[in-house]
Amino acid sequence: MKQQVASNSHGSRPAPSPVAARPRVSRPAPPNLVKQAPSPPASVPAPGAKAKPRAMAVARRQLAVPAPERRETVEEEVVRLRGEVEALRREVQRLLRLNADLQHSNKAVVTDPPPRNPPPPPPKKAPAPPPPPPPPPRQQQQQRGSSRTSPAPVSQATTLLDTYNSMAKHQRHTQRRSAAAAATSQASIVDELQNRSTHLLAIKADVETKAEFIKDLIKKVQTSTFANVEQVLTFVDWLDQQLSTLADETAVLKHFDWPERKADTLREAASEYRHIKCLVTDVSSLSDDGSPTSCDATLRKISSLLDRLEKSMNRLVNLRNSVMPTHRELRIPTDWMLDSGIASKMRLASVNLAKVYMRRVLKELDRDTTGNEDNLVAQSVRFTYRVHQFAGGLDCEAMHKFEELRRRVRPVSSP
Repeated sequence: MKQQVASNSHGSRPAPSPVAARPRVSRPAPPNLVKQAPSPPASVPAPGAKAKPRAMAVARRQLAVPAPERRETVEEEVVRLRGEVEALRREVQRLLRLNADLQHSNKAVVTDPPPRNPPPPPPKKAPAPPPPPPPPPRQQQQQRGSSRTSPAPVSQATTLLDTYNSMAKHQRHTQRRSAAAAATSQASIVDELQNRSTHLLAIKADVETKAEFIKDLIKKVQTSTFANVEQVLTFVDWLDQQLSTLADETAVLKHFDWPERKADTLREAASEYRHIKCLVTDVSSLSDDGSPTSCDATLRKISSLLDRLEKSMNRLVNLRNSVMPTHRELRIPTDWMLDSGIASKMRLASVNLAKVYMRRVLKELDRDTTGNEDNLVAQSVRFTYRVHQFAGGLDCEAMHKFEELRRRVRPVSSP
């Protein structure tokens, strides 16, 4: 045993391993990344054996040399982690700005009434927060970031919508309540006015107490027949007198089945006939009674009467063309509208106007010394021509007056 140990200590030096032959790297590896070989278990050396210092030194050098590939991977990971930290810092700043905007919008909606001036815009750049602690691994960081940052804006938006919906609901409820109160108050005011109005009370009393009287009038209007327009005129006058006893004719009759169409047609025919009859009476009764009225005033009055006759004739023709079928359907006389009716009386009355006109002109020619004979004669001729066209001719007396006018004028108009 002693001989074997001596040969090992004094013998040839063992060949160095290829790992030990590598040159040393001047940059030592970080102490926390160097892998150390586990220390061999302590064994009790044999008595007389010596340690092998050189072999142990070579083994330590082999273990102490780091692999260059591990150093490059660590540097890349450090760069990546720094980039993630910077991205997370920017995301935190963006979420802080979004949170501030949502809070400001929520305050603006809840506040009632809204401010007149718009709120100041949020600051563009928020102050940079302190640097965050070292981040966890990437997957855990994404999970935590999504779970912590996403509920904040969602909750703010939900609060905003709930506040707006509650305000809109309250406003609709208030409007409906106000409209109902206004309608109730208006109805109560109308009822109170109706109960206090003497006019409405009188109408209600007529409807209740004069129902049989009005029904009798309705029956007479529906069943009455007339031989001529004079009977229509008499019946309309009597009907108006009976209806005048009501507080309000229209308001009372609307509560009954009143024959409005026939009653209105009777009144229209009676009114038109009465108007033309009065005009014909005025024209027929006109005469030159030697009144002190001036000649010009008398001639203007006669001309205005002829204008009224012409307008009444035109209105009668239009009325005859439009209402003749209705009058026949309602059994109302229509013969007074024909040419043989009131129209013939209008023509005869116009001839009377021509005779009065020429008679007045002849009197004025007898006493006129101003030399105005020509104008008077011209006016008389024009007026007589209008009457001739309207009446379709002149009677004997009118022609005699016209011949007398010509004899008076002939010496003056000759050269």
